Amino acid sequence: MKAHFGVTVWLGVCCSMTLLMVVIGGITRLTHSGLSITEWQPIVGVVPPIGDEAWLREKEKYAQTPEYRHRAADISLDDFKRIYIIEYIHRLFGRALGAVFCLPIPYFAITKRINRAMVAKLLMVALLGGMQGAMGWFMVKSGLVDTPRVSHYRLAGHLFLTILLFSILWHSFLRCAGVRSTTTTTNARFFTAAAVVGLTVLQMVLGALVAGLDAGLTYNTFPLMDGAIIPQSLFSAKLWHGGFLHDVTAVQFLHRLVAVLIVVCAAPLPFWLKTRGAWLFLACVALQFLLGVATLVSVVHIFLAAMHQVFGFVTLAAGVHMLCRLRREGSTCISGHAGIS
Repeated sequence: MKAHFGVTVWLGVCCSMTLLMVVIGGITRLTHSGLSITEWQPIVGVVPPIGDEAWLREKEKYAQTPEYRHRAADISLDDFKRIYIIEYIHRLFGRALGAVFCLPIPYFAITKRINRAMVAKLLMVALLGGMQGAMGWFMVKSGLVDTPRVSHYRLAGHLFLTILLFSILWHSFLRCAGVRSTTTTTNARFFTAAAVVGLTVLQMVLGALVAGLDAGLTYNTFPLMDGAIIPQSLFSAKLWHGGFLHDVTAVQFLHRLVAVLIVVCAAPLPFWLKTRGAWLFLACVALQFLLGVATLVSVVHIFLAAMHQVFGFVTLAAGVHMLCRLRREGSTCISGHAGIS
């Protein structure tokens, strides 16, 4: 039995908006627009600058940032407006997503279209959404102090919260849409499939570290790095003493290594599980791998990089869908009516 149609559509819209938010966030980062707004004003920040005086005030605030001093000291007002608007759209869309998600919850709860367990789950998502907004500002603040870019660790944390939010929303949507656990498989195969999906999440976080360090702008060949599969600089004692995840070479190598590992581990899944979901997941993994290589050799072309980022979420969605269709031996079938009373 499916959940109320309106609930299913609403969750589908929220999932779609989250993916669009990922695209906007990627474009914001790739165009170096994220540090153009130097204040966090959740309410009054909805209104953009109006008039030349207001724009000049915003540009003056931007002039106090490390990014302006190191990278954009000669930026014109028109160019500043362009990057400001990109970040403004990013923040405004985040507010819109929060409103679209939060406002219908009381109505669905009062009209009994969702049960108490679902209400609790959705309120947890709303709380995570608030944390995500705060994490976004925490990330931006790291680029307003000394260095002209945000902390790659905070960027990874920001992305991980998005992954968590999207996964919960997508799983809820699938269950409300009536997706059932209909294919029985062994515990070993189920947990192998789950581990590959977990590796996908790890790879997405590593991708955020690569992006935060601008590591994609180096070693723009594949499969070799500096003429070798394993670059010699990885064996430097200085690297290990200075911090492995601070090093551009190390982080990019890890991202490459996990990508290959995911492809190798995902390849046998369709033959083990014998489901269309496993084939879809493998296809997404393969396409995402090719997008990653294309992004690298193009020296991070904006379109390819944005598609690579959002397709990571598409691959994750395919993985979650694959797992939702599986039932371990000895377990009971999980029905698809988790959203109704």
